[in-house]
Formats: sequence, structure tokens, C-alpha cells
Amino acid sequence: MDLHKTQAEAFRIALDVGAASVDDVVSWALDVVQKVDHPHWSFCELALCSRKYPPDLAAHLREVPGVPDVTLARLMVLDMLRDSLTEHPERADPIARSLYWLAIAGDLDHPELLELAWWAWDALDLADAGAIAQTREDVVKQMRSTLAEATSMRTAQRAPG
Repeated sequence: MDLHKTQAEAFRIALDVGAASVDDVVSWALDVVQKVDHPHWSFCELALCSRKYPPDLAAHLREVPGVPDVTLARLMVLDMLRDSLTEHPERADPIARSLYWLAIAGDLDHPELLELAWWAWDALDLADAGAIAQTREDVVKQMRSTLAEATSMRTAQRAPG
């Protein structure tokens, strides 16, 4: 398993479901270029992709050498969503949409997270309309809690020992 390839796979998935932006990928690639003595050409290419559309970056991300740990890449995507929701609760709608698309793709295996993915997008709209007892803040709090629980459980499962 190669960490950079796993990170590239995570960004590929995240771009596909709207959990990351082109700027996120470019920033990551620039960081790799700055920290690695002789970076692979694919990182240099990615670092120059600030004007590309997210789908166009998928081909460049596939050029990163190595073999990804797909399970870890999925966990990284969930970490991205959790961190984004924690730092920017106003992004709850696109995060709920991303969870939904991950569920559709079969990329969620945590039962509570899967339930959240089917529920959150609609719940936010219903809360905004006053059609349910929960407020938007309640829904966001539940999203944060479920994402935190799912990512902490997965991290604990992967920890050595």
C-alpha cells in the first residue's frame, strides 16, 4: 500500500461525490512536491491543474504510482466530510449530498452512516421548511455525531495491536 496513491484515490472519490475541490487536490499535490525530494511527475502535473474541472482530474489522480488501500481511501473521504462539516456547518447540504452519493455507490458500510446518508439530505430540507420537529442545527449535530462515530470506529479497527 502506498500512502500517496491512497490519498490520490481518496481525492478521486471525494471529487466524484463533491467532498473535495480542485483547489484541495492542487494544494495536496503542491505539498507533496515541496516535501518529497524527487516527486513523481504526476504530482507536478496535479499541482498545475487549478483550472481543470473535477472530472478531468480523475485521470491525473490515476497516474499517481502505487497501489491504493481502497478501504483507507474511503475512510479518508469520510474524514474529509467530517472535518468539513465541523469547520463549516453551512456546508451541511453538499455534505449530505456527498453521503448520499457514497451510499448509492456502495461505499458506506457503517450502518448508522448508511442510515444518515439516506436521511440527512431530506431532513435538512424538511427542517428548513419547519416540516419536522428537528431544526437544521439538530440535523447538522446528528450528522457530525454520526460521522465522528463512524470515523473513530474505523480508525480504531485499523489501529495495530
